[in-house]
Amino acid sequence: MLKRALLTRVNGVAAAAPASSGSYASVAQASTGKQAAGGVQVSPKACTVAATEGFDPTVLAGAPAAAVTFKVGSNGVSEVLIASSAKTALTALAGHIPAECAKYQAKVGGKTYTYDATEQKVAGIGQQAQVLNVQAAGAKSNNLWSLIYRGKGFVGTVTVVGPNASKEAVTELGKQAYAYAVKTLS
Repeated sequence: MLKRALLTRVNGVAAAAPASSGSYASVAQASTGKQAAGGVQVSPKACTVAATEGFDPTVLAGAPAAAVTFKVGSNGVSEVLIASSAKTALTALAGHIPAECAKYQAKVGGKTYTYDATEQKVAGIGQQAQVLNVQAAGAKSNNLWSLIYRGKGFVGTVTVVGPNASKEAVTELGKQAYAYAVKTLS
């Protein structure tokens, strides 16, 4: 049912691959390619998940979920919907990026990158929403914007990564994704 509630097009572009479904832990890894990121070392270590997810994914790890990815120009776009009780959704979105993760480092293939992570609340999407920006210092091409929202019975995320990623783009996609999910799941 969650797969049917995912966006089918972004800016007129169809999904890069068929939507997947399973537990949140498995579809989140597949949609972001994180299973291939085993060689990445983040410092401080506590920032590995906190600064890149924008919410506490551990409380949703076993929940049913669906994900889809798109390639829109030079940007990657993904959407994930996760079935969730109101209490679990509140718990997942209650956390904040720890202060020590506002600026962190990641070592990839022997090269170290410094990232800045910021988050802020967003009004007008679902029952609660927040946006997360992770940007490599001096590298606009690695810009990541992610919007996390909760609706009645589900949590959704929309992520845009690439040189044209922006708060405006992810917020607009978040509004579209939330409206489509509510309409489909009602």
